[in-house]
Amino acid sequence: MVNPTPPADLKKNAFINFVFRWILSFFCLFMLSGHVLARDHVSQRAWLDDPSAQLSWEEVQTLPLEPFSGMLSRGFGHSAIWLKLRIDPFKTSPSQQDPDRLVMRIRPVYLDDIQVYDPLAPNGLAGQIGDLQHPGHQTFRGLDMMLPIARGEQSRDIWLRLASTSTRQIEVGVFNVEDLSGRILKQSLVFAGYLGLVALLAVWGLVYWVFGREALIGAFGLKQVFALLFATASLGHLRAFWPDPWPASLLNQLTSIFSIMAVSTAVFFHVLLIRDFKPPVWLRRLLWALLALLPVKLLILALGWPTLALQINMHEVLLTPLFFLLSVLLCKGWDQATPEHPALSKPVVVGFYITMTSFLLVAALPALGWVSGTEIGLYIVQAHGLLTAFLILLMLQYRAHVIKRNQSQTALAFERSLLQSQQDRRMLEEQEKLLTMLAHELKTPLATMTMRLDASASGSPQIRQAIREMNNVIERCLQITQFGDRRLVARTAPLDLVNTLDQAIAACTQAQRIELQAHGPIKADSDSQLVFIILHNLIENACKYGAPNEAIRVTAHVPPTAIPPIALIEVINPPGPSGWPEADKLFEKYYRSPHARRQAGTGLGLFLERQLAQVLGGHVDYEPQDGCIRFVVRIPLEAINATPVSPESHLG
Repeated sequence: MVNPTPPADLKKNAFINFVFRWILSFFCLFMLSGHVLARDHVSQRAWLDDPSAQLSWEEVQTLPLEPFSGMLSRGFGHSAIWLKLRIDPFKTSPSQQDPDRLVMRIRPVYLDDIQVYDPLAPNGLAGQIGDLQHPGHQTFRGLDMMLPIARGEQSRDIWLRLASTSTRQIEVGVFNVEDLSGRILKQSLVFAGYLGLVALLAVWGLVYWVFGREALIGAFGLKQVFALLFATASLGHLRAFWPDPWPASLLNQLTSIFSIMAVSTAVFFHVLLIRDFKPPVWLRRLLWALLALLPVKLLILALGWPTLALQINMHEVLLTPLFFLLSVLLCKGWDQATPEHPALSKPVVVGFYITMTSFLLVAALPALGWVSGTEIGLYIVQAHGLLTAFLILLMLQYRAHVIKRNQSQTALAFERSLLQSQQDRRMLEEQEKLLTMLAHELKTPLATMTMRLDASASGSPQIRQAIREMNNVIERCLQITQFGDRRLVARTAPLDLVNTLDQAIAACTQAQRIELQAHGPIKADSDSQLVFIILHNLIENACKYGAPNEAIRVTAHVPPTAIPPIALIEVINPPGPSGWPEADKLFEKYYRSPHARRQAGTGLGLFLERQLAQVLGGHVDYEPQDGCIRFVVRIPLEAINATPVSPESHLG
């Protein structure tokens, strides 16, 4: 049975599909808007490279030229490019508004200097245009560079001389005034819509970053800001509204700076985006190294080499998408089942970078002069901005969906955990009550058996030993219960550790085997009962598990260099039939070595002793020495984290 799609997912998918269709439609309209459908009066095109940039118009007319069609793409260089255009004035009927003139439209608008030579113009020079010329001096002021020329009575050749520090891509058309004006109006509306969308995304990204402080969204907002600034320059809006008092050279410099910043901030955004997909460490370092190109480009531009700076910038546009695509293919984030698993699937991300790489190749290769370009290539960089914006919208929508789903699952898991912990707590309380009741019920008959036992009866010592071991098991179970409840607190009072040690030895079943080495009294502020339990259990263990009939050495002294002062008590015995203990498991709860299971016990003794020592602020450690089992007890002579009260029994 197939589960129905939740309404929330349907709404999310519908929203993403709507945004995708809207952006795709706008992109198609944007790309087509640059292509003016008015009939062009240019019937033939040819070009010539002037490496010296010294040829005159008269000299160029005598040299052979190479024909081309559409847009000429000659890349970066210091030579001058000459274009010869054959104009057919009768290709369309003269316009009613201005029948004696045609309009030459030149794109892109960031070309530096273009001189137009026309046989019908006085002295041959029809005009000079480019972003080194103030846009306010144009007869026709708009988003493109436009120059009026005479219609003429017969076909003629018009010449253009192009020199530019930017890429030398140029597209020239000659149209009737009426045919061009309507198309330019539609183009202006579409370009304005594009700028509005980019501005909206920039504001959204920056506001989202201010409130969320998410680096990726902040980088997206910054990228959109410089994409907006570059679009205003490259699409002609900055030129159209350039104030008259401002120099044209500043417009040229700003266009170069906006181009460099738009590329570098886009690289910064993609570096942060790919970082979330967990690339290898060496690849992550190379990605960050790409950002070092920004100060290099700005420095070259400031030193007066704009062509080199812009050429590096265009190579960055060409190569970084290929590097990003390789990086995504090598990322390991999708292979890790962690909470940081990427929100977008690998096929989606790889598909995005393949598309982006294809788009930017169409823009970069003609700009570098490696292949012939088309007019659409002038707007590919702007199209990349729209594609990236769609990726971010898709990623954030999916991320919000994943976060909401994870929050619901976390809340449900927390509720289940809370119910389980409450149930476990109730079961633990019931177990503790049962254990306490059983302990007290067992102590009474055991005490009665001890009193009624005839000392002269056969087997009496063995029975008494068995009763003592049963009492020890009960006592240790009760003490462990107190540890679980965190109710055990050391109650300190002045005591003599040597005296306590004598009492612990005297209480052992094989006290005659124990050799005590201690000098004078050792005064301490500690809990006498806890100290007694620790020492008695360690000595009793040595008697039980050590080599039979071998002496057990117990030493006590105060190291003179210890800060804070401590008493060092050692219990040393040769190993018995049970062998050597496993050091890494020795203090684990319920642990007993296989050979020690022949003796009665619970596996709680050493665990309990270490816990009791920690309550006193001390330690119990296993430190074998000279072929002997050796336990070392370190007890502070001064009270640590204890409650000083009169000594009373508080265990059992």
